[in-house]
Amino acid sequence: MPFPWFRRPRLTFDPPRLRPRREKKFDIPADLAEIAPELRQFLGQAACVQLSSFERLSALVALVPGVTAKEAVGHAAARAFARHQNLVGELARLGAEPEREMAPYVERLERFAEVTAGHEWPERVLGAHICGGLLDDFFVALSRGVKAEGVKDLPALFAVDPADGRALDDLLRAPLAGNAQLAAQLAMWGRRLVGDTLLIARSALRLTGDAEADDPHTEPLFAGVIAAHTRRMDALGLTA
Repeated sequence: MPFPWFRRPRLTFDPPRLRPRREKKFDIPADLAEIAPELRQFLGQAACVQLSSFERLSALVALVPGVTAKEAVGHAAARAFARHQNLVGELARLGAEPEREMAPYVERLERFAEVTAGHEWPERVLGAHICGGLLDDFFVALSRGVKAEGVKDLPALFAVDPADGRALDDLLRAPLAGNAQLAAQLAMWGRRLVGDTLLIARSALRLTGDAEADDPHTEPLFAGVIAAHTRRMDALGLTA
């Protein structure tokens, strides 16, 4: 059972400095390869993340009100599973055992799914939207620094459809309309989600542990990911 959000542990992630909100593109450092993981490790964690997104969205189908909403969430779940299959298929093509490559990340992602689930369906929808969006953006960006010999187009394996994010936005607009209390609740919930999600993202990086050496590589990457998150929250009228 998920823990109540107000009892969740304090986060230990120190957010990077943000770029201005008008920024439209990720500012990816030229030496991203310095912090990118090995290809199989990257594919294993990314595949596990997409499987977790699929499970989260699939569970939402029974909770959201109305057939149209259920169909929208179902389509988003199907596309998350398709991304998972793309990544697993690439692991198999490289001669790796997908389950073995995913195994180191399963327990942590299960715990992550628990503490970021939420309770009522608007919290759960926002959780799927924010966590999924942040991690999709992060792994697509990080993929550009992975040494991917034999993989033609690593970012294309994700095939993220912007329509999924718009569909989740639409689900939240009706309950948010004129409901200041819910807006405040979801804005706070969204802020809590960011720390947990960025800890998952940071665990994918190959870091030295020396902030002075790591920060020049990580800050531009995280600033771009957070800028995209801020735009998602702005689109809902919520404060990031």
